[in-house]
This record gives sequence, structure tokens and C-alpha cells, in this order.
Amino acid sequence: MVPIRRPPRPGETITGLPPGVDGAFLTVGIEGARYEPGEAVPRLGVTYGIRSSGLVVPMEYVRSPAPIDSIATYLTGAQVFGQPIPPEFVVMHLRRLELTEVLGACSRLLRLVDRGSSPEQVDGALEDAFQSQAWRRIRSLTAGGERRLVAPHVLLVLLKHAARFSGDCRLSGVASGNVVAAMLGTADDLELLGGSDLDAVIGTGPPGVIEREIVATHHFHSEMDIRHTMAKFVRRWKQLPAELASDPRVVDLEATFEQSVGVSVDEFVAVGMALYAASLMRQPVIRRDHLTGLRLRNGAAERVLGLVMRGTAELRVWARSINAAPTWEFSHLERFPVVDCGDHMVVVRPRLVLQRFFGWLPFFDVADGLGADRAARKRADAVRSCLGHLGEVYVRETLQQQSRRHGLRVFDEEQIRHALNPTGGQRTCDLTVDDGRRWALFEVTSSQLNRETVAGTSAERLDDVLSKLIGKVEQLNQTIDALQHRESDLTGRPIGGSRRYFPVLVLTEGFPVNPITLTALRQRAHEAQLLQGDDVAELEVVDGVELEILEGTDLGEPTVLDALDLKQHAALRRSNMRDFLMRERQVRSTTPDRVARLAGIAFDIALDATQPPNDSVG
Repeated sequence: MVPIRRPPRPGETITGLPPGVDGAFLTVGIEGARYEPGEAVPRLGVTYGIRSSGLVVPMEYVRSPAPIDSIATYLTGAQVFGQPIPPEFVVMHLRRLELTEVLGACSRLLRLVDRGSSPEQVDGALEDAFQSQAWRRIRSLTAGGERRLVAPHVLLVLLKHAARFSGDCRLSGVASGNVVAAMLGTADDLELLGGSDLDAVIGTGPPGVIEREIVATHHFHSEMDIRHTMAKFVRRWKQLPAELASDPRVVDLEATFEQSVGVSVDEFVAVGMALYAASLMRQPVIRRDHLTGLRLRNGAAERVLGLVMRGTAELRVWARSINAAPTWEFSHLERFPVVDCGDHMVVVRPRLVLQRFFGWLPFFDVADGLGADRAARKRADAVRSCLGHLGEVYVRETLQQQSRRHGLRVFDEEQIRHALNPTGGQRTCDLTVDDGRRWALFEVTSSQLNRETVAGTSAERLDDVLSKLIGKVEQLNQTIDALQHRESDLTGRPIGGSRRYFPVLVLTEGFPVNPITLTALRQRAHEAQLLQGDDVAELEVVDGVELEILEGTDLGEPTVLDALDLKQHAALRRSNMRDFLMRERQVRSTTPDRVARLAGIAFDIALDATQPPNDSVG
């Protein structure tokens, strides 16, 4: 309570606060009551502060990380100049620029982003494009670190616009356009997309616009670990098929790749690494003869380029075909991240090259090379199934490696099925890890986002993805039920004491886990009456990189069981595991030796094929 003060005499005004009351405070008034100056009122027992994001929250949350702290926004023309740049001005500037000029400008900025340059360094590359007053305003707007002048997706949307409106040469006698003005105008235009249709359905209904937009945004901006990407590629394409040759689900991927594509996996890797290194470490504009220095079979480099490179004409055809497409439609640039510009080629973005060569896309090279008849489609389906299976095997290896390193007990799918489901009447999960008191149950799946979900266009397709994952949650639920009743059948030991169960979905190809998608999955599980009971923790969703972060932690840092346990009550409990580990727990983790060795194989393939390279240009 605020101390009672003497009531005011007639005509007297009392100002200031009583002794011991430091500054303004909040109180909840009683409807109809009359308050006089100096009267005692209850002080609301909550003080407020401002987070770095600008959000006003109770003081107890000021120092704790929150999901909003991971979000950065991009500047628009309206913020920089006080008014938006109209779309017709963007078109005017682009018509006064060559397509290759816009392509070069965007690729240079994207290279800085992918090199790991700080936001200040990336934005600073455009300082000369602004007058001093405008630049001071930009520096002021970006000073807190939550805003960026350069946003990768804005640059790629700008490139799509340039493919529609910019010519192959400048108009004679017309002043040159301004790429930066076109970029900020594009940002203004993106701010208007979606209009007032900002329905959000965070639960079991069809995902709304906000949900779809956040999924697409998170997927596009998700972090990519080069060593993990390389290690998984090497293990999946080169090692596991030989080790598991007796498994009927496994295909000889290297032989199938060479038969269908016309180059070996090693030649494909060598060209991919050469393009990635040249664009990242030098410049994105590369001379056409740069790859002649690779020691490959005659014509191999050109055949690989034929898979990943298209000219400006094809870029224009694609851009015009998706005139009304959403922001996140970049399928052509993902499949063909290198643009043929005659005597030189341009790598649109190093990250796109990494994804193109070492992600899921090489499967489509195989599928296209096999043909379109029924037998070819059957072989392509077998390759797809094999890649998914081997991706799951790789993740299980990661789990087993780090769990056993910390002395935890591990049961694999075969042991679980034999002990808990001998008749085959129920489905069980892929792996369990326990310390005798806590059980983590893992269901590993290679399910991934479809094109419509990545582009943020279809509520139905995103809903299909979430519903499919709930089908996997059912396997976790049935395994928990079996453990609760027949744990000793699996462990061979009597059950003693209480148990805590942590159900985990592991998505080998990644998934945009954030407060919206994780809440949606948890609510869907609750509606399906899955994962019920006080001894069952909330569902978690992780990917292979996050498991490798745990594998690379020092002894004394959280084990996978500790991480799952601690996250249940953390400030970032609804965020992804990476944010929780790195931002809230601030764990010390390095690349595991196993992963480094596997990634080193890919680098060795590239080095073996390399001769002293020609210089880049531009």
C-alpha cells in the first residue's frame, strides 16, 4: 500500500509522492469509488521494463530470452525516406537497369550474408548509395540490431522483378536506374502483401495466413551448417549404401547416380565445391573457364553445369510464369542457382549452391535421368525411399553416438519391437534413450515440407504436413503406453520408482520449429488425446543439427535427457531446441569429430580434383 497522507484542506492541492514511494506506479481502481490526493491505494505488484526488441514486459522477463528476440525486421522505403516507394517507381528503375546489373548487385550482397559478415558490414556495403542524412537515419534505425537494411528474401524478390522488367542492355539516352531504390521499393511492396487477411489459427484448424507466412519465413532463413550438410551427404550417398547393401530398402546410389546423370557422385561433388568456394571466398561472378582446372573426365564439368545452370532467358520465362506468385516462390533459383551469362556465370547465392548439390535436390537429377516410363518411375521411387531411409539411419547414429558417450542406455527399433510389440499389433518408435528414471522416445522421419508449404500458399498442404506428423506422434504414444505397463520386458529389470517420458519427433530434412508450429502440433496431439498424463512431457521436435550440437557438447553440459527436461520449464520452451541450447543455456559445443571426419571426405574429393584455379572476374 502507498502510505496514507493527510487529506488536502479546502482549496489545497497536494503534489509529489510520499516518502519511500519512488516514481510512478500502477493501481487497479474500484468501480464507482472516489479517490482523494494522499489516500492509500494498493500498488500493483508488477514492475515493467523494455526488452531489446522494444516490447514492454514484466521486469522478470527483461533478462530472460524470448522468441521475439530471434526476429529481425527489414527496412522499407517508407521507414528510410518517410514515404513508400510506389511499385511503378520500382519498375521504372528496373527498366533503366540491365538484368545482369541487378543480378550482380544482389549476388554480391548475398555473398556477404553467407560469408557470415555482420549485419553492420552487409548494410555498410550500401553506404555510398545514400546521402549522409538518409544514411544517418538508417544507422539510427538499425542501431539496436533488430532491423536490417539488407534482407536476403527481398533481394531474391527484386531479382524476380528484374527478370521481368530489366532488359539485356540499357535504354539509350536514359539515366541509369537505382538498384537500392528498387530494393527498398520492393520491401515496401512486400509489406502490403496479404492485405487484411491476417487470420491466425494456432491450433487444430486450417493454418491461417500468419502461420503460413511464419513457416515460409522460418524455412527460408533457417540456419545451415555446412559440416552437417556435407557429413550427411557423404554418409547417405557414399558410405551407407555399401554398409547396408543386404537391406532390401537400400539402393546402390552411386551407381544409379552415374547411370542416370552421366557423371559420378565424386565429379558432382567436385564441381559443387568449386562453385561454392569460388562464390563465397572470391566473387559470385566467375569466368566460364574456371572449372577447366578441375581434374575430371572430359565433359564432366559441363554436364554438371547443365544440371544446375540456366541462362537469363530461362530466368525470364520463369519469372513471368509466376507473375502473381507469392514472396517465397524461388523454385527456379533453388534448382538452378547458377546463371549463364555467356563468357561468365553468376552464382546467385552460395547457400543455394550448397543446398543444390548436397541437399535433397540431387534426387531429382536422378529421377529426371531415369526417364518417365513406368519402370523408371518405379526405380525413382526406390531411390527416394532409400534416401529417406538412410537419412533416418544417419540421425539414429547421431543419437546413439552422443547418448552412449554420456553413459545413457539406448534401445533401437528392433529391440523395442521385439520386447514391447512381439505380435505386431502396435507401432513403436525408432529409438529410446534413458537413465533409469527419464525416458526419451524418438520417432525419426524424413518427411519434409512440400513446395506449396515452403511458398506459404496453401493452408491445406501445411495442414496435411502437420496431420502427417501427428500420425508419427501416435507411434510415440503407443510406445509410452507399452513402457508404462511392460518396461521390464525391454530392460530386463524390475520397475522401481517414478518415470518421466519425453516424446520427440526427429525430422531428418529439417522443419521450421517455432512457437506457432510447435504449439499447433502440441494442440493437435492434445485434441487427438495423445501424450496424456502427468508423467508425459510435451512433444518436442528436433532436427539432425540440433542433435549434433548435443553430441559436440563438453562433458558436464546437458545430455539429450537433460536438455529435454530443462526445456520444459525454460523461457524458450516453445522455441526450437537450437535457440534453447545456444541462446538460453549458452552451451559450449563444437563440431563432433565424427561429423568433421565425414565432412572432410567431401573436401578431400574437391581438393583431389583441383588444380591452381583461374581468377574470378567482376
